[in-house]
Amino acid sequence: MVELSSSFSVLFTSLSAKLALFHSIEKQVCCVSSKIRLIGADSDPSCDGASKINSFQVLPSLKSLSREDLLKFCRKYDIHFIIPSRDGELGYFAKHRDFLFKNNIGVMVSEPSTIELCEDKLEFSNYLKTDCIAPITTSSKLDNFTSDSKRFVVKERRGNASSSLGLNLSKEDASLHASKIENPIFQPFIKGKEFSADAWMDQNGSCKSLVLRWRVKIVKGESHESVTFSNPEWEQKVKKTLNGIQGLRGHVMAQVIVDNSYNLHLVEINPRLGGATPLSLEAGLFSIYWTLSEFINPNAKIKEISKIKHGMKLLKKDGQVSIT
Repeated sequence: MVELSSSFSVLFTSLSAKLALFHSIEKQVCCVSSKIRLIGADSDPSCDGASKINSFQVLPSLKSLSREDLLKFCRKYDIHFIIPSRDGELGYFAKHRDFLFKNNIGVMVSEPSTIELCEDKLEFSNYLKTDCIAPITTSSKLDNFTSDSKRFVVKERRGNASSSLGLNLSKEDASLHASKIENPIFQPFIKGKEFSADAWMDQNGSCKSLVLRWRVKIVKGESHESVTFSNPEWEQKVKKTLNGIQGLRGHVMAQVIVDNSYNLHLVEINPRLGGATPLSLEAGLFSIYWTLSEFINPNAKIKEISKIKHGMKLLKKDGQVSIT
């Protein structure tokens, strides 16, 4: 049990320009207790969001930040809980999660081995072969695909750099594109619609709630137009898939392609919040509220929640996000 005091703060890292996400999180933090303050942090003191929120602090680069210095930073600003928001920092916080917990500081982050698995697209594909939604076939060698495969996707094996992504390429172009990438992997190109599933995993690794949202307009890998929808069959398949991955905790996202025959293909799982996550938080996925509630009271029993608002839409234009 963690004592709530007037100096209890939550840290949201890598603020950058994520103002819509910050304010959506702030709403849920306040629902836990009006005593809790949300602090936005970034290593760049002049980031877009720094001057647009009530509480901002400069967090030193994690590359040179020891766990002891992180603890000093947290104690200086009365931080008792941390919400990472960038892929590159998940491993750092997962590594130091137990140390921080012993010092009464919680982190919304999955297990270190699970983060490594989700970052490695090749291992991820092999790990989930028998799960409910099969991941897209992935190989480090283009020649491993049969002659039936005509068009390909080329990606970096690790990370989510959209600048290195090659889509709908011929075999020859895929080979050329791969030569420009440090550690390429290949997948067959699947034509269809994409949706994301924002989900909440409790402290035991069980998926308690999720929101499906179509990725209507995608810019550099991020949804700039997204709409929530209902499909109970797909919801159960996503839930079963997430429950089959040991070590997922807190807020996670699954990305899925629906082909022309309505088959589902799992693209990836990101164990963090995303750019269009504010839509899911507004639609009824109280992942921040539930995670904080569990930290403050580990004995809290949070039942499965299914009251999600469908048909809600997020639009992002010129850096501004609107939800209707």
